[in-house]
Amino acid sequence: MLFASLGAHAADTVARPDWQPRFDAKGVKGTFVLFEPALDRYSILDEARARRRFLPASTFKIPNALIGLEVGSIADENEVFKWDGKPKSRPELERDHTLGTGMCDSVVWMFQDIARHTGKAHMREWLARLDYGNRDMGGGIDLFWLQGGLRISAMEQVQFLHRLAEGRLPATQRAQKLVRDALVVDKTREYTLFAKTGSSGRTREPVEWWVGWIEKKGKPAAYFAMNIEPNPKTRRADRFEIARPILQQAGALPR
Repeated sequence: MLFASLGAHAADTVARPDWQPRFDAKGVKGTFVLFEPALDRYSILDEARARRRFLPASTFKIPNALIGLEVGSIADENEVFKWDGKPKSRPELERDHTLGTGMCDSVVWMFQDIARHTGKAHMREWLARLDYGNRDMGGGIDLFWLQGGLRISAMEQVQFLHRLAEGRLPATQRAQKLVRDALVVDKTREYTLFAKTGSSGRTREPVEWWVGWIEKKGKPAAYFAMNIEPNPKTRRADRFEIARPILQQAGALPR
């Protein structure tokens, strides 16, 4: 089977129903997309869901940061975004942040501030340049990716990350490098893991994401995007407990 719309040519794809029990164990529906560039191969659990678009939630911090760096809403990786002193939903949000810590701690207020400074005109222009999801900004400049009209699929997430990792997005190399650096969540002698979570919370269409890629010997070895439909018992850690064994089984991460 081939995907005809994944780039200049159609990459091979392999269905992976054997990944389903990991989702069943957590009582969630979901999809997992893995692209291995050396093999030019996509491995996918639930192709229909992989093509279905969902709110990006905090995975949108990736393009939001890139756009902010391009238009000046973020000066550089050292700029400090000041906490307003008001109580937030998590303790880690109640302090000042930079690009790296704001990405790591998924600081919503910081990236809402960045989006407001970017403005509708620049945001609309850059969503088109980046060809990001459905480009829908309905719902407000600081909410459209959280509970508004923006949607993106797991397949599109992987395609976007592929271009970012290789520096092929229509943005400066400086901005792309700073965003890549901000996404590092795990670095060892064997590999570097770049990743971002996202959760749409209590919306009509709840979704939780984990997207990213793994580099080995300085080169991207695998890209992935997973989303799940959470239930009331779903824990934040569940998505990692599903995804990491899949990545290990595929050889993208060491066991």
